[in-house]
Amino acid sequence: MTYFLLESNKTTSKETYTQIACIMAFCVFSFAYLFFYQQDVLAAAQHVLSEGKTHYGRTVGAILITITLCLLQWGVASFVKLDKWAYALTFFPSLLVLTVITDVSPVIHKGFSFGGWWVAVPLALAVFYWTARQIINNKVTAMTHTTWLRDLWVALALMVAQFLLVGFFSNSQDVFHYRMRMESLIAEGKYDKALKVGRRSLSTDASLTMLRAYALARRDMLGEQFFHYPVECTSRQLLPDGDEVCTLIISDTLINDFAKSRPASVQYRLMGYLVDRDLEHFAALAKRLYPDTIMPRHYAEAMLLYKFYSGKPIPEGENHVVETDFQNFRQVERQYPKEAAPNYLRREFGNTYWYYYKYGRRSHHLIN
Repeated sequence: MTYFLLESNKTTSKETYTQIACIMAFCVFSFAYLFFYQQDVLAAAQHVLSEGKTHYGRTVGAILITITLCLLQWGVASFVKLDKWAYALTFFPSLLVLTVITDVSPVIHKGFSFGGWWVAVPLALAVFYWTARQIINNKVTAMTHTTWLRDLWVALALMVAQFLLVGFFSNSQDVFHYRMRMESLIAEGKYDKALKVGRRSLSTDASLTMLRAYALARRDMLGEQFFHYPVECTSRQLLPDGDEVCTLIISDTLINDFAKSRPASVQYRLMGYLVDRDLEHFAALAKRLYPDTIMPRHYAEAMLLYKFYSGKPIPEGENHVVETDFQNFRQVERQYPKEAAPNYLRREFGNTYWYYYKYGRRSHHLIN
């Protein structure tokens, strides 16, 4: 392929080294970018645009797109005939196309749109062509007396600059990438791997929270680990609504049907009460379900809060380790000023229901 891309340009052997380096850098970047970073986003886009009739192949897609972009670059290089370090600029149209196809909107399910690219692409190509003509007409490369090694480094620097522009203008929203990665893994039944996606990040949205709830429920761990993740939803948003809270790769129906089954429906109901901080209704249902047995971790945490606020007794099957942790939580909270307490508490108690109850989304509760 490298020979084919160079065939139309008569260059010295040293200039050929620069061109080969640029071609190799482009191929490596394009394939890696598509294969490792944007594969799930492209899979979602193809699934939505084809209405689920076709499937994006990670390896095949990355190879075909890279080859296509290389052919585009060959055509551009044959047309503008830039040499030396300026040869790196012939990759601009290909990288522009790569940017456009990976700038997938998170709301693509509401309708496909090129957005501002309708204006940006023609303008960018016009600037590219004007720049190329200026370099050729003014004989910039011919008048620049530099060694081929310096040309090589300048060309590679231009390639890197263009790679950075791709990353900057394409879709790099971390939450959207987490969602698409999770959906791809859930579609394959890999719930444990799905739960590791974005685990250390504090960024989230209602759709990502919904996906995590589903994956946890599939592993029967909803009451154990739900608040290990940042939560951004209400009880109604624990399930997809096809609009603001939705899936792109898997079906909303898959999740809704599962949530209606037993015992998942009960776990979703309990978690819904906790998300809304409705301790009264939660306690009433939890007491019936766990009269004398140890509850899942988050349920036990919530029952202690219920006991703390209401003064009412709770089942004897409570987890005494959790009660000790609750006392520690209150002690640490009293040690620090109101503004600093959340940061200190997050380090040790950020994965508890108590932390969510007081410091989570739309919380105005105090634990003293």
